[in-house]
Amino acid sequence: MKKKFSITVDKIPSIICFILLIGLYIVTDLCSRKTSVSKDMFMIFSHPMPIASLAGVFSSISTIIIISLVVFYRKNGFYTSIVILTLRILKLTSGILHFHASSFPAIFVTLVALISVILIYRRNERIQSVQEKHRKELVEFTDSIIDAFSVCIDGKDSYTNGHSLRVAKYTKMLALKLGADKESAQKFYNIALLHDIGKIGIPDEILNKPGKLTEDEYEMMKSHTYRGYEILKKVKTQKDIADGAQYHHERFDGKGYPARLYGEKIPYVARIISVADAFDAMSSTRPYRKKLPMDFIVEEIKKCSGTQFDPVVANAFLDLYKEGAFDDIRTE
Repeated sequence: MKKKFSITVDKIPSIICFILLIGLYIVTDLCSRKTSVSKDMFMIFSHPMPIASLAGVFSSISTIIIISLVVFYRKNGFYTSIVILTLRILKLTSGILHFHASSFPAIFVTLVALISVILIYRRNERIQSVQEKHRKELVEFTDSIIDAFSVCIDGKDSYTNGHSLRVAKYTKMLALKLGADKESAQKFYNIALLHDIGKIGIPDEILNKPGKLTEDEYEMMKSHTYRGYEILKKVKTQKDIADGAQYHHERFDGKGYPARLYGEKIPYVARIISVADAFDAMSSTRPYRKKLPMDFIVEEIKKCSGTQFDPVVANAFLDLYKEGAFDDIRTE
């Protein structure tokens, strides 16, 4: 709910500007009409000028405002402008029927403004359509590259094949449960897909060792977080993509690695991946044990809430479990 409220607040300046533009249009249009019928004079540098000459100035300003609505507010601005210009044309047509001389040039200017608004809107929509198409193609390309990398990562470890994909799936589920929008949840999904990319640099004999790791081997295994960061830190299009790889083994109580971060100092996405990663590890068969019963996993995550895991994320997992989100996970 907080997120939705913040989005509404973010739109307030834009809405205020929209209302101000409409108000400014009404003022300038009114000034244009008032000055066009005035017989009075005013002085500019000691030279008398008819006030009626200002009608064209105010009319031009109001036309600029109409075009600005289309440029800055796209569809809403376009429909608003069409309504305004249509009403103006109807009023000027009435003036023509009553042989008001000032209505003839005014209706011409209005028709030009109407055509301009339509042309600008159509061109902007075409540009937006092309840009959106390119954006989607870039997103699809990026997603496919990330998917390919995740397959390579999981292929290194014969015991955890599909691990990255499952962790990404659980991460997205948790993100949505925690209130993320679809775009943010998909972003977290991609970050989670690459959370173990650093394992590419871990020797196979350590990665696939069936027995317990020695202290040196364990230190080497732990280095996959730093290796992952080194690989992903150069990705500029998504600045936080390296956070999942670097910090998914941090603990909420500060006893994790590699930086011993604690609490909310751990990046949000890494706190979510931590729960998703632990869940998949416990619900999968590993070289040293069979996969664990679901009841045991749930109790373990509950027990580690506030120590290993962010309690908010852990609670989101527990809520998903109660809702049956993990019913397809078979246990032995």
